[in-house]
Amino acid sequence: MSGILVTKATGTTGRHVVNGLAERGVTVRAASRNPSFEAQGDIVGVPFDWENRSSWASALDGVDAIYLVKPESDEVTHIVGDFVGLAEKSGATKIVLLSEIAAETRADDAHERQVERVIEQSNLDYAILRPNWFMQDFVDERFFGNLIRQDGVIVMTSGGAATSWIDARDIAAVAVELLLGEDCGKQALALTGPEALTLEQLADRISAATGTTVRPVEETTEAAEARLRNAGAPEQFIEYFSDIGRSIMKGDTAVVTDVVAGITGRAPRSLDAFLAEHASSLRRGGGL
Repeated sequence: MSGILVTKATGTTGRHVVNGLAERGVTVRAASRNPSFEAQGDIVGVPFDWENRSSWASALDGVDAIYLVKPESDEVTHIVGDFVGLAEKSGATKIVLLSEIAAETRADDAHERQVERVIEQSNLDYAILRPNWFMQDFVDERFFGNLIRQDGVIVMTSGGAATSWIDARDIAAVAVELLLGEDCGKQALALTGPEALTLEQLADRISAATGTTVRPVEETTEAAEARLRNAGAPEQFIEYFSDIGRSIMKGDTAVVTDVVAGITGRAPRSLDAFLAEHASSLRRGGGL
């Protein structure tokens, strides 16, 4: 096995992929815009910027497999397409793409589905990971963290449907096994936690874990769009966020699969275990 390139190596899943590969004695090229990984053991930090194409070739040098987290860009399909083409010419043979749950149900012009098609149509052996919502979103201040800690609420557009939240460490564990295996099987895999919970059940679990009351707040699609517009969010993001809400309401996120256990040999982490681990940072007035 030659080196493995991990894009967004300091991200929610990427950092765990890096560490998981290094623990297995594999040379990891940990790519990020500002590499924070100093050369240590099998981990080599490499500068990589989706907007700076001159950084791509050096990042791909000596790489056999790639863990790909797509960039946030209006031109994401073209960017990923060009990168995959360069990866093929550089000698890479395998790619694991981080996508999202139910991406296959999205409109043909949805970026997440278009990027999947780029991978599917490449000459690389591939696996497309479609994970459900991350448990880490509960503590992340960009998502639910501050609302839970400061206001004691969790706000979602769910229509009463459930979501099988997954720990990002389990997503990374699946990616590691696929990157190190003989082949990825040219397949798409739905990754979930062990159970699906409604918004009300979720609020109850967080309340029990933290010892403080967390209220569920159901937000309509229209209310969510208005809130985001008032906050100055771009229209493209608002449309994407609305698509996610509609996907939840359709029941797309309620599925529970055994993929994590089947590939890693162990059951995915439970929400209760995750909440117990992070209870102190989720309590009212708590912090990261």
